[in-house]
Amino acid sequence: MFVFQAEKLKEIGTEIFTAQGMTRERAEFIADTLVEANLTGHDSHGVFYFVRYSDRIRERFIDPKAEPTIAKETASTALIDGRWAPGQITALKVTETAVEKAKRQRISAVGAFRCNHIGRGGYYTNLAASRGVAALMFVNVGHPAVTVFNGTGSVFGTNPFSAAVPTGKSKSFLLDYATSVVAEGKISVARSKGEKIPTHWTRVMELLGAVMTGSRTGFEPDTDPPSTNGVFAIAFDPEAFIGLDNFRQGADELFKKVKHVEPEPGKRVLIPGEPEWETKERRLRDGIPIPEETWNQITELTSKLGIEIPE
Repeated sequence: MFVFQAEKLKEIGTEIFTAQGMTRERAEFIADTLVEANLTGHDSHGVFYFVRYSDRIRERFIDPKAEPTIAKETASTALIDGRWAPGQITALKVTETAVEKAKRQRISAVGAFRCNHIGRGGYYTNLAASRGVAALMFVNVGHPAVTVFNGTGSVFGTNPFSAAVPTGKSKSFLLDYATSVVAEGKISVARSKGEKIPTHWTRVMELLGAVMTGSRTGFEPDTDPPSTNGVFAIAFDPEAFIGLDNFRQGADELFKKVKHVEPEPGKRVLIPGEPEWETKERRLRDGIPIPEETWNQITELTSKLGIEIPE
């Protein structure tokens, strides 16, 4: 394992994506989302995507310059055509549109199709929470890897779900998980470390993420780019109910009481999102561990792109 400071990895990622036709602002944003995943301990959605996304740009699955557009819209809803832009750019537009509409209409729902891999869903719901709204995000992965209850064979994707709410002094409350046993990326991380995976690991949000948005389901012909995502976000403005300040205060008081619950022997009570924030604090201080195989792939890519990385 190698260890790097977050800012250095962001710099490398920015140079990689800029060299492949993205604006610097766009490249910086995508690099930030990937490094943020590593910082919060979700290495499965981290910087090893520097190489995966670059492969997809080269294969023309990702259009580095495409701009997502709104295909259909009402005062409180929107359907966004990602136009195969980098998935993070489409997911950001979904999030910002949902937040803007929720601020005006108190509740909103926004979906996206023709969307590439968006990275870690929690990045976007946490962004919405930081802007004062509660948010849910349902994501479908268009390439089947998971079976159905009592079924056999690959049918659905690993289909993540995320939820976040605004808080006051407390760290953000954040749920973010795959609806399979593990995210597909965790298998890739284990492979890069040369680790074995548990035998019970196998590879459902399909209705909202895929059917509602018109994105690919696991039963359709495999003609889309790798790891396509259908995205559906719902945002709520607390001002429609108890009010944002009261909600934040109430959330803080609830979390304080929860933390004082007697824990099981040898354990401590954790609030969703707390492990991520603790990991982020530690990795900002001590650095981010990167498997040697992943780092070698990144340096091979930078060499091909003519990017120099200091020793």
